Amino acid sequence: MISRRERLLQILEVLSKHGFGFALGGLKPEWRSYLGKVRLIDPQKIQPQPEHLRLALEELGPTFVKLGQLASTRPDLLPPAYAAELALLQDSSPPIPPDVIREMLGEEPESAAEEILQHIDPVPLATGSIGQAHLATFRGAEVVVKIRRPNIVGEVNRDLEILRELAVLLTRYWPGVQYQDLIGLVDEFAASMRDEMDYLTEARNTERMREIFGAHPSVIVPEVFWEATSTRILTTERMTGLKISDIAALDDAGLDRHEVAVTATDALCKMIFEDGFFHADPHPGNLFVQPDGSIAMIDFGMVGTLSEEFRDSLVTLMMGVVQGNVRRAASGLLALTETSGEQLDRAKLERDIEAMLRRYANRPLQEVRIGALMTDLVATLRRHRLRLPRQSALFLRMVLTAEAIGTSLDPEFDLVAVMQPYAQRFVLKRLSPDALVGRVRDLLQDAVQMGAEAPDVMRRVLTVLEHGGFDVHLRGDELQPLLDQTEKIGHQLIAGAVIAATVNGMSHVVASDPDRFSGLRIPLLVGGTGTIGVLSGYLAVSTAAPRTRRLVAGLRARRRRTS
Repeated sequence: MISRRERLLQILEVLSKHGFGFALGGLKPEWRSYLGKVRLIDPQKIQPQPEHLRLALEELGPTFVKLGQLASTRPDLLPPAYAAELALLQDSSPPIPPDVIREMLGEEPESAAEEILQHIDPVPLATGSIGQAHLATFRGAEVVVKIRRPNIVGEVNRDLEILRELAVLLTRYWPGVQYQDLIGLVDEFAASMRDEMDYLTEARNTERMREIFGAHPSVIVPEVFWEATSTRILTTERMTGLKISDIAALDDAGLDRHEVAVTATDALCKMIFEDGFFHADPHPGNLFVQPDGSIAMIDFGMVGTLSEEFRDSLVTLMMGVVQGNVRRAASGLLALTETSGEQLDRAKLERDIEAMLRRYANRPLQEVRIGALMTDLVATLRRHRLRLPRQSALFLRMVLTAEAIGTSLDPEFDLVAVMQPYAQRFVLKRLSPDALVGRVRDLLQDAVQMGAEAPDVMRRVLTVLEHGGFDVHLRGDELQPLLDQTEKIGHQLIAGAVIAATVNGMSHVVASDPDRFSGLRIPLLVGGTGTIGVLSGYLAVSTAAPRTRRLVAGLRARRRRTS
């Protein structure tokens, strides 16, 4: 492996070479014609700027190829021409020599390595920049063994460090990219690359996905053979079947392509709305159709997780679009994005969303194409310099891929129809009494914690002030009302928490054994209502008292001025 300094010089040389071509590729046609006439350039050999970028990344090797492939899935960051060109990136890594494979397997636990070495196919099933896959037999089963390239971890980590330094320099000296948060993007990419290089991470993802679909009749996830798996070796059950993109083979097998599309996208919707854990790279090469129409999924090196808050925002966005509610759609969209350092013009954003929604107004759900809608939303994001965080970008990529697969199988396929029941069940679940009580309880716990910590925070502020931390002069008697008010807020929050706990406790006590507590319903109702009434009265009085005092003081002052 070459040194870090040599690699940096190599990267700069490639960027310099293609940078000149990149600049020429951006010339206007009339300038190209003029320079061609004076024989300074050959206009026929000038490549477009996106192509120069792709060629440079391919020449720089695995880390940069992966970076380009990831960037091609981020239409919020790149113009469409660049995203389309980077999607063509080819990994030209040579296969690992058989003797190196035998040496690496020999360093694994003997019980697993010996059997795999006896039955492994020396011809790779597939090769990639991180590793390559081979067919083998293990414990009497056909398996796929993924083997990580030797020295790849050191090479990738070296390139990632250089990439981060370049991101810091570009952010510092190129104002045009500051709003993109290049440093954050590189850190995000680095975390993804390191996860992908650790096959134990992929094994855990596969195992979790296998648990999610364990009882699902139409989705199959391969078994992981843990005794033959490590950070650089991954052994899983071999999945066979027809590629989901092989239309002719599906027709020859007599499979209903519409049903296949529904099965595949139904699995993806389940991952989004029910599990919050999804396959982030469901391209056709990772989905195999079985003779009975079920789907086998492989390759869980890239997965995404969605919090309930994210899915709440997603449903808010979808409902805003369907209902034509601009404010709701804007709120949902903003919750899924990250703002740049610049001030967001909310009014202008809502005007752009309103213009976009006119194209979908009064249209039935089945006529709304998710891909077209997402493309419009991404264009809006780019105009307002809003960036998608990683989970949003992975989700967007997965949805676009799912709809592309569905429409390739059936041109009349309606992804919204598949998503709608899942979205409705998710909303009903989030609005259930238990969910609402849980959210109120969480909010009150946070509020109580803030109220309990507030006096301590104020004391620390006083300590800082006493030691000359700020050039501010305050007297203790000026801070005492603030401390008293903080203590009162804490009491109000605790009272509110007790009210919520009383309601929650009464409901759970009665619901746990209705027959047993049927005779105590009236005492429980009277006692609980009394407690809630007293505490609610306290909250009302303590909240209204300061306002009443201010009103009385104002009236007295006005009377004095009049007299």
